[in-house]
Amino acid sequence: MDMAGASGSIKLKMELLTVGYESRTLPQLIRLLKEHEVTRLVDVRERPISRKKGFSAMALFEATRKAGITYETHQELGNPKDIRNKWKNGSISEGKKEYRALLRNGRRAHVQFLVGLTAIDRVAILCLEGDPDRCHRSIIAEEAVRLEPDLTVEHL
Repeated sequence: MDMAGASGSIKLKMELLTVGYESRTLPQLIRLLKEHEVTRLVDVRERPISRKKGFSAMALFEATRKAGITYETHQELGNPKDIRNKWKNGSISEGKKEYRALLRNGRRAHVQFLVGLTAIDRVAILCLEGDPDRCHRSIIAEEAVRLEPDLTVEHL
């Protein structure tokens, strides 16, 4: 973490990373997280299961634990199926609007908690979709920055 301070005080750089595993193997994901010095992986899928080998919650927990990375699920930040289906059907802007409203009108505390984690760990949020612009994690990141303007975001 970078430290800066014009007035002599120390300020930690808060950053949120996002990652999709769609085109990656589990070893590739772990290597990427290690390369970016991630210390906490937050799974933001509504249902942390996967048909892709190694990407269900328990397998991710074991793999990240062995790599020295904390893994946790935050299902409350998941994209509900009715909104997710809009994204899949091509209504991405409508889906983004509805998901953003959901975060602001009932799940704000969960986004605030995530922002708080960035002050103590190097956090990456995880979902399936490879393209962050087609994934709800980009909305989570935008809302996190709205709550903490000093937060920076990097999509891996």
